[in-house]
Amino acid sequence: MNVGFHRLALADFDELASGGGHADLVRYLRRTQLSKRLLALRAVLEDAAQQAPDDFARSGLAEAFRVLSTAQRQDPGPVESLLLTPGLGLWAMHCMRRIRGTVKPAVPLAEDLNMLAAFAVAAALRTGLDAEIRVFLRGGDLVVPSLGRIRTGNPGWAVARVQGGAVTVHAAADPQTTPRVNVIAAASFGRGDRARQWLPLRTLSSSRWGQEIELALDDTDPARTLLDLPMSPGVADEEIDTWQHRLDEGWRILCHYDLSAAAAVAAGLGWVYPLRSTERAAELSASSGEAFGAVALTLPKDGVSFAAGLVHEFQHTKLSALIDLVALTDTAHDRLYYAPWRSDPRPVAGLLQGAYAYLGLTTFWDFRRLHQDGGEYAHFEFARWREEVWRALSTLRLSGAMTPLGLRFLDGMRSVVARHRQAAVPTGPQALAELTTADAWITWRLRNLQPAPTWITALARAWMDKDIAPPSEAGSRPLPGHRGLVYNQRLALTLLRLTDPKRFEAARQGVPHVLDGSVTAADQALAFGDVRSAADGYKEELAREPDRLDAWAGLVLCRRGSGEPGADVLTARPEVVLHLRRQVQELSSDQVDPDALAAWMSQTTR
Repeated sequence: MNVGFHRLALADFDELASGGGHADLVRYLRRTQLSKRLLALRAVLEDAAQQAPDDFARSGLAEAFRVLSTAQRQDPGPVESLLLTPGLGLWAMHCMRRIRGTVKPAVPLAEDLNMLAAFAVAAALRTGLDAEIRVFLRGGDLVVPSLGRIRTGNPGWAVARVQGGAVTVHAAADPQTTPRVNVIAAASFGRGDRARQWLPLRTLSSSRWGQEIELALDDTDPARTLLDLPMSPGVADEEIDTWQHRLDEGWRILCHYDLSAAAAVAAGLGWVYPLRSTERAAELSASSGEAFGAVALTLPKDGVSFAAGLVHEFQHTKLSALIDLVALTDTAHDRLYYAPWRSDPRPVAGLLQGAYAYLGLTTFWDFRRLHQDGGEYAHFEFARWREEVWRALSTLRLSGAMTPLGLRFLDGMRSVVARHRQAAVPTGPQALAELTTADAWITWRLRNLQPAPTWITALARAWMDKDIAPPSEAGSRPLPGHRGLVYNQRLALTLLRLTDPKRFEAARQGVPHVLDGSVTAADQALAFGDVRSAADGYKEELAREPDRLDAWAGLVLCRRGSGEPGADVLTARPEVVLHLRRQVQELSSDQVDPDALAAWMSQTTR
């Protein structure tokens, strides 16, 4: 197994910078990932042998690698495809972290290392190699990557014997002992069985205008749990048709959007890890640079959602592969920044990743709004993300963290967004987009920015002494926060207005049970255009819960652009007013009106 030398043409680099990347370029990036996998595999073997020799011997790692190498010499193509499955990348990086002590162990190291044995079984099956391999059955199952799952009902160590295109699993008390002869499961490559002991991997496929895509719908790969995402425990058989129907819809949309872009997606993506919905997000998507070719998705609500999810995550996939080849950012730069799509501060690498993903989505929504029946929702998404991506690119350029190639990459992205910013958008969706971007920015500041404590204390004492506000000592600084996506009920109401206007109008007319009971009266009033009632409602919420950030953000939105005293301070630095109010209450037990504090600061700091 040899690692290749890779060189990327500058023209290809520039094409990626513009958000594109033709199918041949994506296939080239995929080949570079094979070298990365081989390097990671070599590192796991060497680290385990040197730093954990007992676990290395117990795991059968060397034996599994020997089978893989033999299979690769016999038939390189299938083994290289197997090495490029996302689970191997996730497993290898996890094992390196485990051996080096940077992650907490959940199982004995030998069991983690033995996961390579499952890849050896798959390689033997795919190449027609006869082999005997020690395996560990998690939960009594042997998941054979890219092929399926053997259900034995007997967890623990066992031996898998591959012969004549079939695998037989024998029980073993310990990896160092000779297995007993009783067969506890048997499987033939490519066929299921009536006893459902062998469950082939399920796949989705679709074709439009001669362009095909095939995606493994993998709800069994144990490595997928390493992504720290809400993985679906399993996709029921009756749900497969729904997944297939949504893919057909989404693939039709993608091929209509850009057939060459669809070809690139098909060349780069081949795996879907199904996610489950959460209380805060009915739809989720994610990807990882350690799992090239895979996307993690909840069941998309429709074809548009499936298409948008593939576009978004494919952007991450391309950029992650590029970053493995060239340095775009200074890894020593440790400042955190505002990312409009996240509720927590992000490092420059994360900000660049998000900007690139939403660049792709902005172009997608531009097409939807002009060429298909995307309606006001497509206009809204386009208007929202073109400005948010532009803001992120401006932040990156000013950060001082970009390498020369990184700056060139930003220039390519900026040229695309600059064209988007010249496009006309109807007044309604544009106004809603501006409100949503302001909401995200204000909420993020309230949640993550810490003003200088000494200045806040000085402000509080000046307020209580009826003195003028002292000048600011320094700007607010971001603090590391909990990972999260941007979502609140105001955004939900905006999306309802755009995607289901009849239901939104029914809610406006007071029809009962149209809205979820968690939607506050203040949020409803703001969505329906009654700003005065909304502001009063938010103040009532703050009287009950002084630290309710959604209510703080709602109040700031009500004051935004109003011209009222203090609106400028409240809008520009809401976190200062929040922390000042907390400090005054702590020192005097008084619940001060946020508007009064902001007006006082505005008058005395001019």
